[in-house]
Amino acid sequence: MNEKLLELIEEFIEIEESETEQDEELGAIGHEIDHAVLDSNLIAITNKTEEYKEILRLTVEDENNSYFIPVFTSAEEAEKCIKEMGLDSLDFDYELEVMEGVDIFEIGLDDETFVGLVINPYDTDFIVPKEDLLHTSQCNHNSRDVNEN
Repeated sequence: MNEKLLELIEEFIEIEESETEQDEELGAIGHEIDHAVLDSNLIAITNKTEEYKEILRLTVEDENNSYFIPVFTSAEEAEKCIKEMGLDSLDFDYELEVMEGVDIFEIGLDDETFVGLVINPYDTDFIVPKEDLLHTSQCNHNSRDVNEN
């Protein structure tokens, strides 16, 4: 599941860690990653209670109490996070929910403390900033408008 997204992330990291400056190539691959995140079916961890269902968030210790939403490319990655965070030992009724990346992104979009998505924390740990996804979602919207006319 989501092999193309993982390949793009690997390529981005490899180029970023190389000694040569390739900002243009990094920008292009980063944009492809953004599209892949928005277009993919990803897994989110949700807290299931009687009253509501809330998506798991990873809080950043800063003055804004900002947070990332973790997303996973496979159930195995999600289970790894559950174990690493100790969620399986808490009185926490969670479930893995497959959702479109764009839907997960929209959950935090209107919250100014939402920073972005983090893909496979405890493994890939690749951050996709809110601003990049917002730009790409508008790019998707504009290209749909052009294709429809």
